[in-house]
Amino acid sequence: MAKILLVEDDDLVRDMLAQVLTRASHQVESATNGEEATEILKTSDPDIMVTDIIMPKKSGITLISEVKNKHPNMEIIAISGGGRLDPTGYLDLSESLGATVSFEKPIDNSTLLMAIDLLAYGSKHEAT
Repeated sequence: MAKILLVEDDDLVRDMLAQVLTRASHQVESATNGEEATEILKTSDPDIMVTDIIMPKKSGITLISEVKNKHPNMEIIAISGGGRLDPTGYLDLSESLGATVSFEKPIDNSTLLMAIDLLAYGSKHEAT
């Protein structure tokens, strides 16, 4: 089981992903934007952050950069539908800033769960 911070401004996508992750026995804390995620990270220490890229108040790109500075060992999964642009550029940038994995929306749930399991196992395996 991984402790996951899910950052997504779209209510339907956030609720669906939270359900998928919870059903897979992960502990999920949700934020609606990057600013809210920053506040949560002051008191919470998740194993993995799953973040959208295009969000109001604080983008996922800014959030990834800040999280990697303050929590260098946190695994990050970036997700994006691209907004007005092709999501590939945003996802490439997110990986260059420290996201471990990135996915275009709509996300295949089994692929996301497999990535989370690999990241969570890898983190625990390195700690032992």
